[in-house]
Amino acid sequence: MNQDIHQLETVFRKFRPGLVAFANTLVNNPDDAEEIVHDVFLSYWNGGQFREIKDDNSLKSYLFTSVRNRSLNHIRKSKVDYNDLPDNDIYMDTDPGIVETIAAKEIQEKLAFLIEKLPGKCRQIFIMSRNYELSHKEIADLLDITPKTVENQISIALKFLRNYFPRD
Repeated sequence: MNQDIHQLETVFRKFRPGLVAFANTLVNNPDDAEEIVHDVFLSYWNGGQFREIKDDNSLKSYLFTSVRNRSLNHIRKSKVDYNDLPDNDIYMDTDPGIVETIAAKEIQEKLAFLIEKLPGKCRQIFIMSRNYELSHKEIADLLDITPKTVENQISIALKFLRNYFPRD
């Protein structure tokens, strides 16, 4: 048991700063980001996954995916407070998911517009990475470039998107 706690503490110290920064980019609130990351670590500990996930890449992927999912759930819950809506029958017939669907579609359209503004090679690399979920090495092999070039191009794309993507 003491070994398990030490292992969890090591994982927490290693990944917490990056996870909090990632969550903060999604929820745009440092306190909420901290809470989301702590919830993920509690689930990680309580669910026993710390015993099952041994390699660092799988662990990192698990933690970042968990933080992303919890952050998106947090955003969904905070976007619409149905208690603030007037008591009209018009809202009773509306699917509660329609607001999220419309908001998601608007975000996708804005994002697609901005991605089209990226320089050609940068856009191609970004799409290969994000849409087709190829690794940096796979992209590098396909395009006959170095993985570092792939990493740099993705960084350029993300910086561009952060600068021009409106945050509500």
